[in-house]
This record gives sequence, structure tokens and C-alpha cells, in this order.
Amino acid sequence: MRGMWGFAALLVVLLAVGTFADYQIAQAIYAPDNPTVIFISSLGLIPLVYPICFLLGVLAQRSLVSQKTQIVRIAGVVLCVLLAAIAGALITRSLLSIRDGFGGLTGTELPSLARAGIGCVVGIALCALGYSAGKKNDTKDLARRVIVVVVVLVASYLVLEVVKNVMARPRPRTLFAGYEGIVFSPWYSQTFGIEQFMETYGLEKDAFKSFPSGHSLQAISLLATFYGLGLVYPSLRQKLGIMLAVEFVFGLTIMFCRMVLGAHFLSDVSVGALVGVIAFLIMFTQLERKPQKS
Repeated sequence: MRGMWGFAALLVVLLAVGTFADYQIAQAIYAPDNPTVIFISSLGLIPLVYPICFLLGVLAQRSLVSQKTQIVRIAGVVLCVLLAAIAGALITRSLLSIRDGFGGLTGTELPSLARAGIGCVVGIALCALGYSAGKKNDTKDLARRVIVVVVVLVASYLVLEVVKNVMARPRPRTLFAGYEGIVFSPWYSQTFGIEQFMETYGLEKDAFKSFPSGHSLQAISLLATFYGLGLVYPSLRQKLGIMLAVEFVFGLTIMFCRMVLGAHFLSDVSVGALVGVIAFLIMFTQLERKPQKS
């Protein structure tokens, strides 16, 4: 917990720096066509969704052996598998995209439907692994604890997406393209009239989704999902300290890469990562608090 509070303090400092120097920093490090940076940036999408697909498999197993009616049990399994397939499809499609994903390393890109299909298979496979792991774990309240992890992580992502769409901040690469009328705005300022800009210049659909950074949130979710996996594999919990150090390096690397690509400003990645840290602190507090004595 102390390590995560320290990380949160660092992110607040970075946010303060970005508040006053976002544009200057973005200009200084902008290098959008670096394939290595694109590849590394893509790795930031992995820590959140794929582990959740696994944890959904654990919930599917617990649903099947619960005391509920047969219809409810089967519905629970179907729902978990369906959610894992959808989540896998969405994230894999992004991973394999040419601009922000592995496709940037080779300069080629699979059709969107093919990328989504691969993602469905990956999501269902991870769900099946989780199902198998759930059968080998006899923890009585495992389902409840896993639900807390999944709900907190999904909620943090949904909150971020809502803020991203409301604020509609132009990405650095959109600003640097020199479109007339599209100007820099601080992270706390909402951008209006984006529909007109999108129509006039034919911009990509995410051109005004700079604040906050989704990649940063997902990268910082590494420790939270590792903790979730530790509920299924108790031996992993002894390595949380090591994973915190890994998350620190990994998270800052992804944040920097997103800035280099012109996808986000420093304040964008700082807030995105901060949301991830807060989500972990909430989740950890809920699961580790001791029951009050009567």
C-alpha cells in the first residue's frame, strides 16, 4: 500500500508539471513513426482485459457449481463466456491495428473482422483456463473476491471512457497536423465543436480522445490484475512487492511511449495512470479490510 501511495504522489507531481508544460514537452519528444515505440505502446493494453477474461472463467466455474437454479447457473456461465469473447475481440482488434498496435511494427494490418475473430478465440481460451483454475481452488468466497476485482477494474475503465468523451481533448498529433481552428487546450478545459472539425477535416474517430489515457490506465492495472490472479493462485501473492516494481517501470514506459507517439500529453497519461492506482487502492481496501468485531 505504501508503494502505491508513493506512486500516486509521483503521478500527482507529473500532473502538475504537465499542467504548465504539456505542449512544450509533447513537441520536444514527438516521434510518431517509430515502430519500436508503437510496439511497446501496444503492450499497455494487455494487463487489464486479458486477465479479466481469465477471471471471468473463474466466475463461470463458480456459477456452474453454485446453489442457484439450473437456468441461473447456465445463464451465468454463458454470460461470462460471452463477456470474455467480447472483451478479447475489442482489445485484440486494437492490439493488431496499424496505428496503435503490433501492425505498426510491420506496416500491415489484418481486416477488422479477422482481428476481432482472433480476439474472440483468445478471450474464450483465457476464460477456459480460468474455468479450469477455478475447479482447482477451494476458497469458499473466491467468487465474491473475484467479482470485486472485476467490477472495480471495469468501473475504472468506464469512468475513464466517459471523461474522455466528455472532455474531447485533441490529441497532440491532431494539433501538430496544423488543422485550422484546432488549438491546444489544458486538461481541465472541455473542447466543443468537434463534430464540425471531424466533418470538415475527415479526422479519425479518436482524434479528440486525448484526456485521460486509456493505455496508461490499463498498464497501471498490472498490479491489480496480478492481485486478482493471486486470489486464484495464492502463491502469487508473495510476489506482489516484485510486481509493484515491475508495474512502476512498465507503467512509466507505456506512459512515455504514448507521449512520443503524439497520442497523449503528460497530464493525460498522469491522470489515466492515477485512475488505475486509485482503482487498486479501492479494490485492495475492500478485500483486505478485517471484519469488525461485534
